[in-house]
Amino acid sequence: MHRLSFLFLVFVLFSAKFAFGQQENKPSFFEPSDTLNKKRLFTVAVVGATTYTASMITLNQFWYKDFEKEPFHTFNDWGEWENMDKYGHAYSAYIQSELFFHTIRWTGLSRKKSALTAFAFSTLAQTSIEYLDGHSSGWGWSWYDIAYNTGGSLLFCSQEFLWGEQKVKMKLSYTPIKYSSTPIVKNGVTSSIKDRAEESFGKGFAERLIKDYNAQTIWLSMNLKSIIAPNAGKFPAWLNLAVGYGVQDMLGAYGNGWRRNNVVFTPGEDYNRYKQLYISFDIDLEKLPIRNKVLRGVFKVLNIIKIPSPTMEFNTRGEQVFHFLYF
Repeated sequence: MHRLSFLFLVFVLFSAKFAFGQQENKPSFFEPSDTLNKKRLFTVAVVGATTYTASMITLNQFWYKDFEKEPFHTFNDWGEWENMDKYGHAYSAYIQSELFFHTIRWTGLSRKKSALTAFAFSTLAQTSIEYLDGHSSGWGWSWYDIAYNTGGSLLFCSQEFLWGEQKVKMKLSYTPIKYSSTPIVKNGVTSSIKDRAEESFGKGFAERLIKDYNAQTIWLSMNLKSIIAPNAGKFPAWLNLAVGYGVQDMLGAYGNGWRRNNVVFTPGEDYNRYKQLYISFDIDLEKLPIRNKVLRGVFKVLNIIKIPSPTMEFNTRGEQVFHFLYF
């Protein structure tokens, strides 16, 4: 879960770079250099090394110090949280690679070299976190996490290397969930689904946005014109087809039961976790015909989020559900 908090750092950095950076009075400084700019390259190298070192020290100090340490070990967490956390890994690595790529491109390095460098930096950052996990008694080195981290980075960097554009993008959507506060009484002890949800996912909006897998959907958003109709002049360049993955009614990593005051609670037979596959339309905000640089920058930031659209849901309960507007 702690890895997903990186998305908010990415969002802030993107906001600073594009929302404030692309002002009309000084566009040249914030645009990529035409040729390799050694001063910019040096700046990126120093800031990058400093940020990486500070981030690892901070993460180790404020997150891992509260957990017991063990010798390096592996950890099989496949199936935990119905693998929703794995797709979060891929999404985080994808966005991280995009941030690294644009930062490196700013120095004037070619697109292909920037893509290769971004992949290396993203892999280093994600693997470093896995290394810390490998020494924590609460977790361990997860080869599945490594695979999804690498997949997310490869999805971005390989497209930039091969095509110079993102024909398939990873996006996130979030819909807050109101959990039932109906009391469940057992052996004189009272609890509720809401109590368990707050214990697992937190109470505030920011914490829920990071932790509540029930409320998240991870998407692959595919640009139709780039993939199937690149030469169709009248085909809308901004129209995407998106495939999403989500879960519902999940209260714990592997099961929905929980313990309070030595009493085991279950939410009831009708409250069973299930998986969801979504098919929907989306909009590639970066391909809308907008000239204003500031607005283009804002849309570039917002393009990491799936646009609400009519959506078809298929789930493991055997249901097909049409959502007039799903987010």
